[in-house]
Amino acid sequence: MTIPHSHIDDSALAESKEYWRRIQLDDKTGLKGLYDLFVSEMMVFGLSIVPDRNLVKDCIQELFIEIWRYRRNGTSVKNVKVYVFKALSNKIKKEIGREKKRNAKDQELGANALYFQNDAEAGVIHIHQEEANNSRLSAALSKLPPRQMEVIRYVFFDNLPNEQVARLMGINVQSVYTLSWKAICNLKKLYLLLISLYFSL
Repeated sequence: MTIPHSHIDDSALAESKEYWRRIQLDDKTGLKGLYDLFVSEMMVFGLSIVPDRNLVKDCIQELFIEIWRYRRNGTSVKNVKVYVFKALSNKIKKEIGREKKRNAKDQELGANALYFQNDAEAGVIHIHQEEANNSRLSAALSKLPPRQMEVIRYVFFDNLPNEQVARLMGINVQSVYTLSWKAICNLKKLYLLLISLYFSL
């Protein structure tokens, strides 16, 4: 990705250098000045890499936080604009990579949850409403986050199809699988002695 207009006019170049100098002298007006000077163009540049305004905005904010945090590391910068835009490009690409890994992990969790639910339907694991009335299991369920309690009730107690659960909870089907799996894992941790009878590892 080519950095736009890396050769800025002399006045803007001098201005960016002055802001950088102030930053290294612990003067926050330098950080604000540099931000105001480049932020609009940085947003356009970031969106040319990934069409996600929130991601680009977050990366820009994180970049300026890091510029301030590491202002005393003695970094020598000849062209401030080139330095800032290159750093933004690297940050966005790293975030895209992390997002792909998170999505892959969610898909794996969803696949595990789907396998688990299929086993439940086959009778390998099954929860009945009367079992939930057990005081110990009820106590464990009550410790779950509200959304996990909700998905457990819909999927295992009410036996609703995942598509209907997704509509009721305002999420997609993949998220139903993922949330179910997380709820099951939490139940194991909260009450292993009892839950292991139904959710054997």
